[in-house]
Amino acid sequence: MKKLLSWGGVGLLTTALLDPVLYSMLEQPVPWGRDLVMAATGIGCLYLLIKLRNSF
Repeated sequence: MKKLLSWGGVGLLTTALLDPVLYSMLEQPVPWGRDLVMAATGIGCLYLLIKLRNSF
């Protein structure tokens, strides 16, 4: 569970930050809603990882 939350948090945050760069290079409109949801989910994963660190 700890590894899943770590990978999920890091992967989602990285994707949410790099996705607008990729779309701007391709000259397409950036899907901001999807990026915000990915960033919020990544932050949520890291929050759960920190909050529940003693129970793993």
